[in-house]
Amino acid sequence: MNVTRTLHHSFNVEGRLDDCVEFYRGLLKLPDEHRPPINVDGHWFAAGHVQLHLVDADPGADVIQPTGPHVCFAVDDLDAAIAELERDGIPYVRGSQGPVVQIWFADPAGNTVEIQQERGQSIPS
Repeated sequence: MNVTRTLHHSFNVEGRLDDCVEFYRGLLKLPDEHRPPINVDGHWFAAGHVQLHLVDADPGADVIQPTGPHVCFAVDDLDAAIAELERDGIPYVRGSQGPVVQIWFADPAGNTVEIQQERGQSIPS
C-alpha cells in the first residue's frame, strides 16, 4: 500500500457540533470547506492542504468506526490496497460518498484508518 498524502482528520463531536464549529472557527481561524450532502451531520474545515472533518453522529461500538475519530490517507492504487488488506486478513468496512470509495480499517491499537484512491491532485511539497 502506497500512501500519497493525508486527506483529512476526522473528530467525532456527537451532540456538540455547533460548539465545535465555533471553537475551530474562532480559536484556530480555520476557514469553512465545502461539504457535500452526507447521511450524517457534520462540518468541514480547511487546514492547509488537509481537511478537518467534524462528525455529529454516534460512533458506534464496533472496532472499525467510520463516524469515529480517524485519519484518512490517499493511496495510489485503492484496489491493490484492498487486496493487501484481504491478503493480510485485516477486516475493513467499505463505503462511498458519490463516486469516492472509502475503506476503513483498524490499526493494532484500535485506531480507525480510512483510505481513498488518490484523485490526481498534486502532492504539496
